[in-house]
Amino acid sequence: MTGQMSKAYDHPASLPIPARIRLARELRGLTQRQVVAGTGNALSAPALSQIESGRLRPSEAAVVNLASALDVPPEFFSAQWPVDSEPVTYFRDLRSTSIRERRRARAQAVLLGEFVTALEQHVRIPEVDVPERPVGSDATAAEIDDIAMLVRRAWNLGDGPIGHVVRELERHGIAVARLTLGTVKVDAFSTRTGVRPLVLLTDDKSDNYVRSRFDASHELGHLVMHEAAEPGTKQVESQAQNFAASFLLPEASALEELPSRLDATGWSRLAEMKRVWGLSMSALLYRARTLRVLSPEAYQAAMRYMSARGWRKQEPGDREMGAPEAPMLVERSMRRAEIEADVSVEDLVRTAHLPIDDMHDLLAAAVDDRPIVEL
Repeated sequence: MTGQMSKAYDHPASLPIPARIRLARELRGLTQRQVVAGTGNALSAPALSQIESGRLRPSEAAVVNLASALDVPPEFFSAQWPVDSEPVTYFRDLRSTSIRERRRARAQAVLLGEFVTALEQHVRIPEVDVPERPVGSDATAAEIDDIAMLVRRAWNLGDGPIGHVVRELERHGIAVARLTLGTVKVDAFSTRTGVRPLVLLTDDKSDNYVRSRFDASHELGHLVMHEAAEPGTKQVESQAQNFAASFLLPEASALEELPSRLDATGWSRLAEMKRVWGLSMSALLYRARTLRVLSPEAYQAAMRYMSARGWRKQEPGDREMGAPEAPMLVERSMRRAEIEADVSVEDLVRTAHLPIDDMHDLLAAAVDDRPIVEL
C-alpha cells in the first residue's frame, strides 16, 4: 500500500485525521521508520510521512495496521474533539529535553484533555476562572507582583499562606494531574488543549511538597500571562518564576518577614517561613533577592552556603513537609459520573476512542490513591 489511495469511507466522520496519526506516534515516542517497522512494513516511511502531512489518505487496511502498531483504537484517528492536537505547551528548559520527550508529554496532555472533555458531557466541572493578563518581555518584577496579587484577589485568597495550591487551581477550572514520564528532564508543564487549561506535575522531578507547590504556581503564571508568548524563552520562564514567588508570598508579607541577615537567627527564620508559607528556602531567598531584602552578593553567598551543605538537592524540613499536594478534580468528577450518571470510566474511555492502557495510567496519576481517614 505504499502509494495507494483509500477507497471511499462509509462516512466523512470516519476519515482519519492526519494530526491524530502523528499524535499517536508522538505518544509512543516513535519515529516514522519505527512505526513502519511495527506494521511489518505494510507501508513505507515516505507513505507515512505523506499520510501525516495530509497529502495521502490511507486505506482502511493501513489505518488498522497503524492502530495496531501504535496500540490505539482505529477510531482514535478520526475522533473529532474541540481539543488541539498540537497545543502551545510551556516546558521549562528546552535545551535539556529532547523534542521527542516534549512531544510525548504533550500527547499525554492531549489525551487527558480529551477525557476531561468527555467527562464534562456527564458532570459539571468548575468553570474556568483564570484571569488573563498578557505581559511583554519587558514586564518588570513589580508588574508581575501586581498580577499575582490580582489573581489572589480574584480568587479570594487574601494575603496569607495558601493552604493547598493544587486545590485552588482545580476550584477555578484548571485540570491537574501528576505524571510519571520516566525521565527527570521534563519538569511540570502547562497547556491549553481546548477551552480548559491543564497543569501537569511530574513525579520524576517534583516529588517534593514545596517544590511541587512552586511548580503549580509557576504553571499558573504561564496560563495567566503567556497565552500568546513564545514558550521556553528565558524571559517567559523568569516571569513565571517571579509570578510563582509573588503568588505564594505576597510582597507586603515578604518584606515584613524575610530576614535581611543570614546569621543563625536568619536561617532559623527561613526554616520557619518554609513551614508556614509552603515555600522552599531557595524560593524564599530568591524572593528576598527580587525584593532587595538581600543584596546580590548576600544572595550568592547564601546559595554557596546551601550548596556546601547539600541543601540545593534536599533542604532541611523537606521530609517533614510530607507528600506533594494531590489533585482531586478528575477523581471526584469520575466518581460523580459513575454514581449519578451511571457512566463508568471504561465507558467514557471507550466512547471517546482513547487508548485504554494509557488512560488507566493517566487517570491513576490524576487521583490521590492514599487511603481516606473518616473522622
